[in-house]
Amino acid sequence: MSMIVLDPTQEPSPASHSGAPRLDTLNGKTLGLWNNAKINAAKFVEMIGEELARDFSFEVVRGVYNPGRLMEADEWGEIDRCDAVVLVNGDCGACSTSGIANAIELEKRGIPAMLVVTPPFIAAVKATVEMRGMPDIQWARVDHPIAQLDEATLSPRAVEAARQFHDIILQPATARSQAA
Repeated sequence: MSMIVLDPTQEPSPASHSGAPRLDTLNGKTLGLWNNAKINAAKFVEMIGEELARDFSFEVVRGVYNPGRLMEADEWGEIDRCDAVVLVNGDCGACSTSGIANAIELEKRGIPAMLVVTPPFIAAVKATVEMRGMPDIQWARVDHPIAQLDEATLSPRAVEAARQFHDIILQPATARSQAA
């Protein structure tokens, strides 16, 4: 009788993918606010949207993504209406890695996406972006935790995530002027 040994590791993707084009503005656009239904995730993504609405006028499309795996293309609902997407999860390592994997897939579809991550899960996210062939994708980093916070304590994290959205999703004015 022979034994088959399986190697559960994955080699990094040899092809490096570039992200979706960045936006000049969020004004007049459609922003996707997606969460993974973990504790505080829906509230937190709404708070980020509210912070962004202080600077921009945009339509919102909301959704929930699966916290444990890549979403199939037809599971995203109205996501293709979105000009950019913010993905938020509760405090979870597997949620963070599936979140960044889903953000990468959205970027490949041409939709700029920003996942919000807390420090305990940064190493797992970095490993995932290398394995999935998009090492240059950026994510927002906010203080840990998210799940057990009240709204007053969560608010500064939403402000910080919205600030990072400007740097991650919006093309800097200097790059716009150089492209013209």
